[in-house]
Amino acid sequence: MFYLQLSEEAVADYEEAVAWYEAQKPGLGAEFSAHLNAIFEQIEAEPTSQRFLYENRRYANLKRFPYKVFFLVDESAGDIIVFAVLHEKRHPDIWKNR
Repeated sequence: MFYLQLSEEAVADYEEAVAWYEAQKPGLGAEFSAHLNAIFEQIEAEPTSQRFLYENRRYANLKRFPYKVFFLVDESAGDIIVFAVLHEKRHPDIWKNR
């Protein structure tokens, strides 16, 4: 069993995206949040089935929204650390530097 945690940067990414979607249309931020929580549950249930980046880093795509969740898996400790929740168009150096 794995335990999923969000870094401070990932929490900030999450909150920024929810606020942006909510400003576009009331209720859309809540819908984004629900999709994000669903992907967190999938990652927590089967972290190694997600797309591989390198070493112990992986990512998962949200289905309805153009966002990716970047995370690392520490199998020995049973931890999953989400270190970025970013729009697909953002420069990859953002998550690489975290």
